[in-house]
Amino acid sequence: MENERNHWGCGEKVSTVQVNFGLLGPLEIRRNGQVVSGPSGKKRSMLAMLLLHPEGTVTRDRLAGELWGDFPPPSAAANLRTHVSGLRSWLGKLFHDAAESELVSTGTGWALNMTKCGEATTDVDRFEVDLAHGRKLADDGHLVDAEPLLRRAAMSCRGLPLQDVPQGARLAARAAVLTAQWLSGVEEYADVLIQLGSYEHARIVLHELVGAHPTRERAWGQLMIACYRDGDLTAVVKAYRGAREALVEELGVEPSVEFTSLYQAILRRETALEEIRPFRVVRPPVRRSVREPMTM
Repeated sequence: MENERNHWGCGEKVSTVQVNFGLLGPLEIRRNGQVVSGPSGKKRSMLAMLLLHPEGTVTRDRLAGELWGDFPPPSAAANLRTHVSGLRSWLGKLFHDAAESELVSTGTGWALNMTKCGEATTDVDRFEVDLAHGRKLADDGHLVDAEPLLRRAAMSCRGLPLQDVPQGARLAARAAVLTAQWLSGVEEYADVLIQLGSYEHARIVLHELVGAHPTRERAWGQLMIACYRDGDLTAVVKAYRGAREALVEELGVEPSVEFTSLYQAILRRETALEEIRPFRVVRPPVRRSVREPMTM
């Protein structure tokens, strides 16, 4: 049952609209659970920029740079106003014509205020919260509590982030960061599974990961450990050979010293191996997004 409540600027009474924006893959927009079509072209890129900056304004210069590169045409300012008007109209329809001010002019640019006439979320927000919280729990040794959060983060991506959004330099960079965070998150999820003794599940997760991203040396190392602890030395050898083949063919490099040393330790059946965790990489902090209320 829909709740009805008052919202300033939105009429006396409107029905609550719940909208979820999916950016971790092709753009997916769901209004009250139903998929709806998104804007196209430059308006699609603008929407992605605004959704990825929920903390405040995206300036005119930043938007123009994203849409037209380093050398915007003389008509860029007028065209930008036209695209903003079109996006504002689309948002109004998305929120059942109750969101005239969802796209707020801030003087230097624009910001989304999607809490005014409805409830809006993004999968990026949920992914970043789950990943940060899961990592903290895992680092503190609370593996059982960390597992469902890291599992949900690992399952967040439906493909490459912003997959069907036209990208300039800024969106391409953010998509690359989100991809790196997701890959690292999947590896950390697998690490927790290994520590919990869920070797078969870890093997499934890691086979899927290296199948799609065959140069992830850390994931191959985790796979070798999971196979070894699952009693499958033959699979360990296959994993090492698969990793070496992928690294040589795709990157022209041999496996690292750490990776080779791990493989040799497994082949020697060192008793201390049970204490060895997959070699870690320095991970960037998760970019946490905090939605702040906008003022007019």
